[in-house]
Amino acid sequence: MRFTPALLIAGAGFATAQTLSSQCESGLASIAGSSEASCLNLNALVQLALSNSSSTSVIPTINTWATGLCSTGACTNQTLSDVVTNITTACSTELQSIGASTTNTGALISAVQQAYPTVRQIACLKDTSTSTLCLTETLTGIQSATTTLSLTNIVGLITKVMSGQTVSIPQNVTCSDCSKAAYTIAAQNFPSLVSGEQSSVSSTCGADFTNGQMPTDVQETASNTTSTGNTGAAVSLSMGSLHMGAAALVAVSSVFAFLA
Repeated sequence: MRFTPALLIAGAGFATAQTLSSQCESGLASIAGSSEASCLNLNALVQLALSNSSSTSVIPTINTWATGLCSTGACTNQTLSDVVTNITTACSTELQSIGASTTNTGALISAVQQAYPTVRQIACLKDTSTSTLCLTETLTGIQSATTTLSLTNIVGLITKVMSGQTVSIPQNVTCSDCSKAAYTIAAQNFPSLVSGEQSSVSSTCGADFTNGQMPTDVQETASNTTSTGNTGAAVSLSMGSLHMGAAALVAVSSVFAFLA
């Protein structure tokens, strides 16, 4: 099974973000280090910048990031609007280089605001049988079937898939209860986007996979509170850390840019 387009876009965005322009870096530094964006838990991603990108798996860091994200209040629409506006203004070159449109900021903001709750909801699913976040469990399954998911290897996998080659992921990963829960949430919240894939998914994972029922062993853990931020308590980060936070923002925004 091929990686989903969203995963490819995110990976391409992250790869592009490793060589940010000075304009993009300076424009995003305030967001990456501000408490307003604490709802995105970008500080947890700083460890990726400190890791050996050629051999160290990103999964532990992603797990830490997602765990913090899920326990933190959700971003407000105003925060999302501020982040998107900052990114599209400062990093238009980076986004355009991967084919993401930045010409209609209003539409992009609206797309992010509509998709963010669902993306966060899916990112915070937990397999109660193993007490593991579904995101971590799925990435671990992909890693076991392919290669260590280091930054370098992720770029290699993305390049392979985008060139038309197939990355084989076992059915116990693609058709797991975690995957079913994610599919069910996406189908409920964005039926028009998912309906075209139902036949293919049913063929691969069986009719029960698309029956609209949430698996009993998967729990939603996203905090129901809203994060307002504290503009008087900015996070202190080095320039290298700010670059990492900015890179993460570009990677995430590259997914939503394709929705506008």
